[in-house]
Amino acid sequence: MHQYVDVLQIYMKALGESDYATIKSLFAPDGKVLSPFLGEMASGPFFDRLREASSLNVITPIDIFISAASKHQAAAYFRYDWTVRDGTLITFKVMDLFTFEPDNNKVTYLDLIYDTHPIRSIVGNKYEP
Repeated sequence: MHQYVDVLQIYMKALGESDYATIKSLFAPDGKVLSPFLGEMASGPFFDRLREASSLNVITPIDIFISAASKHQAAAYFRYDWTVRDGTLITFKVMDLFTFEPDNNKVTYLDLIYDTHPIRSIVGNKYEP
């Protein structure tokens, strides 16, 4: 099994358990996240914001994809049932594209890919207080 598969499985499990310390430990010190809602942020503050906005995460893995171009990339595809602080349940499919440091399994960049239109039209921006 490819080394990145383990990292993505750990990530999805930790996200489902709201274990943000484990998620943050997967990232390089200068790791970043690109979010459709929040833009590009350092990974630590991004996952702090997600923790503050969330009351429950249920992750249903669909598949993991490894780059065929020999790049240091892999993607996790999953269904995300996200219950936000006010109790609203938001369900959507997401593809998280991970870029890794060439010498190890630390994540340098995470690009969250999902359609925000249905979410915003129903519930607005739940990252804001």
